[in-house]
Amino acid sequence: MKTSIPCPRCQKPTTIEHFEDFPTPFNMKCPHCRAKLKETKMTPLLLLIAVIAVPLLIFLGITVQSFLTGYFPLVEKVPTVIVFLAFCYPIYALYESFNAVVIFNKGNLQLKKRQ
Repeated sequence: MKTSIPCPRCQKPTTIEHFEDFPTPFNMKCPHCRAKLKETKMTPLLLLIAVIAVPLLIFLGITVQSFLTGYFPLVEKVPTVIVFLAFCYPIYALYESFNAVVIFNKGNLQLKKRQ
């Protein structure tokens, strides 16, 4: 398993921790030279996984909220996203870590072209 990937511009190592810190796979910058990076090999697969995972995460948030409403009626008035973040965030964090590992191990980093 790789421990780092060289930046296409400055050739300094980018680690899995850097990939986990990127906000999305579409908004990546080299932590050293701040060059904008794009991933060209795994992004379609990650988009497909997101199309499947996001509805499942929404369903999970609604299910947890309805379960908690049975015990605490006040939870019904709380937005579902807050309930999800409060009780299901570790699942979301695992999903994001999986995305980072896939991009890190199988991805192909390139510099974004300036428009």
